Amino acid sequence: MIYLLTLDPHSKFYHIDEISMSNMVGFIPSWLSDATHDDLSAQECLDRCYGFGLYESKEASITKEGIYQYEGDPDLFPLIKIERGDEIVYVYEYALVAIINAEGSSFCCRMD
Repeated sequence: MIYLLTLDPHSKFYHIDEISMSNMVGFIPSWLSDATHDDLSAQECLDRCYGFGLYESKEASITKEGIYQYEGDPDLFPLIKIERGDEIVYVYEYALVAIINAEGSSFCCRMD
């Protein structure tokens, strides 16, 4: 499976060093790049690896640029963008994650 990780895709976190960035995104990149999960969608993979259940935040939305929007809160830019096959996974501050599937639908959750 094709897997591409882009750190700080909008250049908003230039002040954060790589070790801190790695700590902020946690295990998510390694879970998604594990070849033993290639047959699973990103959502299925994260659900299986995380082990605590993924609970969707239906109030959040993701722009085409990957910006996380929630009414009343400031926009959040992704810490990383992971392209996995025909899906995109964004990881944000505050343990927020968004998965965009091949059809363009999004699934947003918190994984802390």
